[in-house]
Amino acid sequence: MRRALAVIKEWLNPDWASHRTVPPMEAGLRPNHRLDEAEALLPAESYEPDDVAVTDDGTVVFSAGNTVCALRDGEVRTIAVLSGTVTALTACGGDVLAAVEGVGLVTVGPAGETAERCTDPAVSSCVTDLTLMGDGSVLVTVGSRHEGPDGWARALLRGDRSGRIVRVTGATASVEAEGLGWPAGIEAVGNSEVLVSLSLDHRIERRRTTALGTPGAGAPANLPAYPGRLAATEDGCWVAAPYVRNRFTELLLDEPELAAEMMRTIAPEEWFVPRLRCTTPYTDTLQLGQLRVLGVIKPWAPARSYGLAFRLDGTGRVLESLHSRADGERHGVTGLAVRGPRPVLAVRGCRNLFQPRETKEEAVTR
Repeated sequence: MRRALAVIKEWLNPDWASHRTVPPMEAGLRPNHRLDEAEALLPAESYEPDDVAVTDDGTVVFSAGNTVCALRDGEVRTIAVLSGTVTALTACGGDVLAAVEGVGLVTVGPAGETAERCTDPAVSSCVTDLTLMGDGSVLVTVGSRHEGPDGWARALLRGDRSGRIVRVTGATASVEAEGLGWPAGIEAVGNSEVLVSLSLDHRIERRRTTALGTPGAGAPANLPAYPGRLAATEDGCWVAAPYVRNRFTELLLDEPELAAEMMRTIAPEEWFVPRLRCTTPYTDTLQLGQLRVLGVIKPWAPARSYGLAFRLDGTGRVLESLHSRADGERHGVTGLAVRGPRPVLAVRGCRNLFQPRETKEEAVTR
């Protein structure tokens, strides 16, 4: 009935219509090949890293399934095997704090010792990111109350707005914000504010820690991608973007009845929604529908998967970005951490960790 009324209103006056649009990738988001040219840190296809953190001594720690691994001086070792999938990591001094699906928050020491920190049901499922606050508490983003950690596509199609921000103090969890569209990342900026990435709303918000339930200013809003986890820098933050938006999916989201029928009648792997990795490019709808001019693939190629991370300054302006475009393979950037001037990226779609190579500007500064 609601859709029928919308069609009638649009027929009466086209100016009343409201359709989703995808902004172009321009300025700091202009497509490039920097992610394709980045240095691979792990043996190819040996792991499937989802999140990454850097401890105080410079060790790179990453999660892969239910394991937590460490990378130091080119050597990888397994630190701990946990009882559930590790859905988020954050460094905590020399330790790391891991969100374990079905369990809660678990502290993992450098020698593999583990200790449960909080097993409250509020943080035992679909945790997407963690950040430590100056007072010792932990802010946790929960993507959805109705989906698991791999339920992003279903949440997108259903318009799920059951995400939360939860504060963990000691072993106690308290809900600070509800009704969010898959909050995928959170990062403390200073002592009184945090950045929150709202994936389904294509925006990153700055919220005060004393009023996390109050919507903040978009910094930025209406992104051409679905933002994910965040990693703070001295003057802003890096953003992982596991998925980019495309016009076909936006058209589908404008037709909720069609989306519901697709979910009901078609296998999930065939849904036309963005995903982390494209393994069948010659049979996927529109995957090879890119436009080329003089042999150069264009930014608006309708890819199902894409590789993207970008850096914001303190005002929310995009300063630089790393891309693996529709014809690349390093797609599905799910996590990142800052080590020195360059980030370390967990590219789950490509099953590796990458670090961008030094730019000319960095070389001159050094």
